[in-house]
Amino acid sequence: MPLSLAETSYLIADALRNHDVRAMRRINDRCIEETAIKFGTNTYLFALITYILSKIISKPRYFTQEKSKASVAKILADLKLCETHAKSANYSSLEKCQNKVIAEIEKMDEKDRRFVKGILQKGRIKIAATLYAQGISLGNAAEIAGIDKRELLLYAGQTMMFDRLKEKKGIEERMKDLREIFS
Repeated sequence: MPLSLAETSYLIADALRNHDVRAMRRINDRCIEETAIKFGTNTYLFALITYILSKIISKPRYFTQEKSKASVAKILADLKLCETHAKSANYSSLEKCQNKVIAEIEKMDEKDRRFVKGILQKGRIKIAATLYAQGISLGNAAEIAGIDKRELLLYAGQTMMFDRLKEKKGIEERMKDLREIFS
């Protein structure tokens, strides 16, 4: 059963507060699945946020620096605001709030550059490759993530993304997804 956007926001904040990487990754998986079914901007942004936060949670250095602690507190406050916007079905404000969370995460990444590509760009490519591996067209996956098709193909090929997906969807499950979309 899909999570509502408000539930998703609450669960993300809870996983961040508890430094729970596994919970964050489970939320990420559900957001990616939901994005693949509905092509929703808000679910995509939550997928991106959860991917990046799962990386941050797994690095203890982000929770020992004072500047990072302040950023985490700001992210938690913004996630609470996201939950409020989602409950009131104010999707444009929700998207703005989600982008504030991403901007705050980018600030954290800029302060502690350890990734060859920024963590945000890495998240976009990873999510797009996962969507592509799940059967979304190359163009749609690249468009949702806002990345170049060639970059997506290169990443998917280098990481063997198609081989790593655990679940293969059968025709029955694909038809069920289509019925859910069009009903």
